[in-house]
Amino acid sequence: MKKIYALFLTSVITVSLFAGSCSTLFFSEYIEGSGNNKAIEIYNPTLAAVNTTGYRVLLFTNGSTSPSVSFYLNAVIAPGDVYVIMNSTANPTLLALADTVSGVATFTGNDAVALVHGIDTLDVIGIVGDNPGIAWQVDTFTLGTTNRTLVRKSNVFTGTKSWAFGATQWTVLDSSLNQLGAHSGPTGQSLCSASPYDTIVNFSPISGSFSGVNGSITLDLGLNVSHASSLSVDVELLSGNATWVNNYTTQTVTFAANSTHQTLPLTITNDTTGQLTHTLTFRLTNPLNGLVVGTSNIYTLTLTPFAPVADCATLFFSEYVEGKSNNKALEIYNPTSAPVNLNGYSVQVYTNGSATASNTLNLDGILNVGATYVIANTQSDSVTIKPDADTLSNSVSNFNGDDAIALVYGSALVDVIGVIGVDPGTSWSVDTGTTIDHTLIRNSNVTSGTTSWPVSTTQWTVYSFGVDSLGAHNGPLNQAPCVINGITAVESNNLVRVYPNPNNGKFVIELQNAIAAEIKLFDMTGQLVYTIKETSSNLVSIDANNLSAGIYLAEIKTGNQISRSRISVQH
Repeated sequence: MKKIYALFLTSVITVSLFAGSCSTLFFSEYIEGSGNNKAIEIYNPTLAAVNTTGYRVLLFTNGSTSPSVSFYLNAVIAPGDVYVIMNSTANPTLLALADTVSGVATFTGNDAVALVHGIDTLDVIGIVGDNPGIAWQVDTFTLGTTNRTLVRKSNVFTGTKSWAFGATQWTVLDSSLNQLGAHSGPTGQSLCSASPYDTIVNFSPISGSFSGVNGSITLDLGLNVSHASSLSVDVELLSGNATWVNNYTTQTVTFAANSTHQTLPLTITNDTTGQLTHTLTFRLTNPLNGLVVGTSNIYTLTLTPFAPVADCATLFFSEYVEGKSNNKALEIYNPTSAPVNLNGYSVQVYTNGSATASNTLNLDGILNVGATYVIANTQSDSVTIKPDADTLSNSVSNFNGDDAIALVYGSALVDVIGVIGVDPGTSWSVDTGTTIDHTLIRNSNVTSGTTSWPVSTTQWTVYSFGVDSLGAHNGPLNQAPCVINGITAVESNNLVRVYPNPNNGKFVIELQNAIAAEIKLFDMTGQLVYTIKETSSNLVSIDANNLSAGIYLAEIKTGNQISRSRISVQH
């Protein structure tokens, strides 16, 4: 310690002897009186106002190396002015001179007090980590910091980290005397900038997004300057559901010595019920070892369930009719540049907030460019609705205003009306109306379906029930089609559908009119290579990924009927 002090003393003396010296804020007065009559005064000797963001006063009690109180300053100190911190229960005469009150003014004569800017100590009274017993010696006063007022000498122009040197810079007065509120010291000094007073941590960038259901994303944190010590800061989830980020709890990010960049990986477990977009905000807090949190301390993360479709088109719902009784209908439109085979497409209805489809209608046929496909209830009006229907269905066309409806290709969601898994009560709000007792017609500029109902609500015009244009839609034509990966291809006949096809040996056989089947796979030599029986479901999952790549024949027997489909296995 003596060697360190001697070196520092030499450097300070050297600075004072040469022109062009610089100054810092420093302690200009210290009062340690009876009871709680305690105060600290800080002086600005520089030629400009100093914003004290990043400055702290630390109290180290009874020889501790860790501060028992850390008080962040929040003021602007004008050139030649002072800032007084006082105990809140000091006598009224002293309190009248205070700029603020703080628990940092609870020191006794044997406690060390430090003025810190960021991670750098600017000035000290006493020695951090040492306990002198009763008080620190100041100049020739053995008990100089007990029941005394200390006033910094008028020739002192900067703080010091060395109490061996600082102890000579004070005039000792009786504790009943003070000069609080003003200091007779140098003015017009240049502010020291030789060392990084503020090592500031920020998010960079301050926002990001993730599209999908599960995955990961990384938050980036940066320091404006490196430092010889390791530094740490906490990243707190300020708003948003922690379950969307794997039940997130506050994480501590540590910067190694001499580093300026660190990352925080997040695991996304996005709750996409209803295909809603979620927003989470994270905050930097609790900086340690003197690190200062910067202004870019908030990070906003946007979670969307599916990646947005850009510059391409899909089939989509172009009209929705929800009338009284069974007057219900759905219209699907093809805006693309080519006819679309409807095999693999289905319409699903989710009733009363269910997250599982209550009814499903598998579509069939070819939907030409600019054409529509209308699904109507079998009991709908025979004059205004039925004549425009391409198919009649009691399964997916008995919806009510509070049911969600989805257009699906294989397992991929293409378009949605409402929010899957959520019951709105009576109906969904859309445009200027609702989804009950109204006709909804998709706006003419819509080119693609959307998986987000908040987006979709802006894409419809609402009419009173009875106003409809079923069978035709005034929409865009010849749009480039999106690639939808729900099914690569579908093998279909009137008994079954097989998807995806080609596949890697894992695929689904969907029975059209049965819930039981015996399924056999044969290679092209006629050898039986796989067999399975299903007794209670119309969906049969095949797991034959041990098969070699090639063409196979699937024989599906349901009751007294047999269907055969070619299967392409690719690895």
